[in-house]
Amino acid sequence: MALKKRILTLCFAATVTGASAQQIIAGADFATRFDNREYAGNTFNQPLTLFSARLTPRVGVEWMKKNRLVVGVELLQNFGQHNGEREPFLSDVKPLMYYRFKTDHVQANAGIFGRDELAGDYSTAFFSDSTVFYHNRLSGFLGRYRSTERPDTYVELALDWEGMLGEETREKFRILSAGRYTFGGVGYFGYAFSLFHFAMSERVDNVSDNLLLNPYVGWKFDAYFDFDVRAGMLFAPQRGRSVDNSWKKPCGGQVDIVIRKWGVKLENNLYVGGNLQPLRHAVADPETGLTYGTDGLYAGDSFYATTEHIYNRTWLGYDNSFFNGTLTIAAGMVFHYDGTGMGTQQVVQLSVNLEKLFRTGTKCGNKEM
Repeated sequence: MALKKRILTLCFAATVTGASAQQIIAGADFATRFDNREYAGNTFNQPLTLFSARLTPRVGVEWMKKNRLVVGVELLQNFGQHNGEREPFLSDVKPLMYYRFKTDHVQANAGIFGRDELAGDYSTAFFSDSTVFYHNRLSGFLGRYRSTERPDTYVELALDWEGMLGEETREKFRILSAGRYTFGGVGYFGYAFSLFHFAMSERVDNVSDNLLLNPYVGWKFDAYFDFDVRAGMLFAPQRGRSVDNSWKKPCGGQVDIVIRKWGVKLENNLYVGGNLQPLRHAVADPETGLTYGTDGLYAGDSFYATTEHIYNRTWLGYDNSFFNGTLTIAAGMVFHYDGTGMGTQQVVQLSVNLEKLFRTGTKCGNKEM
């Protein structure tokens, strides 16, 4: 009995000592986005207007300056959304809960966490603007290594489990990876990769695999304006087993140019190549007429489904942060040319990110107990 008491006393003392080094996390993310798309002259995208606000309050605990356990909730409201004559209190409510280990070199996440935890540069061929805003969370794991000598040099791997097998839902998951290596102070090369497994539901007997690889090389320099020039390849092998079970291998090249000064940004993305989304309108279920594209096979911008071998996107506007990065404002015009016509997009987005750490425990001199 005496030995058990000593063991319990030691466990209690270790718990108190660990707890005294903890900090309480309280924070919230807020974003509102107005996105008006006038694509009547285009063949490969549809006109519509999206206007929504998202609030994500969160609380958690941090200990030893490396470990975090966070819980929160994502509250989404689509402006003007009605259910009959009644407007819902909220359009969607989703949980946020994750553990994160982070040092100068290594980061690891597990659970449901925000997309902003990713460091990789995934273009709109991977995730469209609306996907990034409305699919704001990843459910799974993330691991990343970053060089302390070259902060822009990193490699990461993530798993996002997006759906489970059900009568109306598909089993689907996405593996993401990205990396970059910088050299000479201005040069860099890297890659982005996505593997999306889109399995059958109980209603639709179909499995498809969708891969996308984007190796690139770039050059960043300052000549009064800040320039970032990049050239790369997009390679998208994929197959739909209920269509013909053969691999399609579309590819193309893309050149990106970004010019910045005082928050004003001009960005141009030119893609030349084949249709990267050949299964977008393929019929996955002949009985229901269900197509891949309307059921979530592609997260990238549908302009990359062009069959005219060209897509050009030009952003002109303002993009800047204030108050130590807690407030970000982006507003601009986007011009899209898909080989069939010119479309325009007006975007205004305001984002707020607030976080406060509250120290707990007691101190003895300058040393935490």
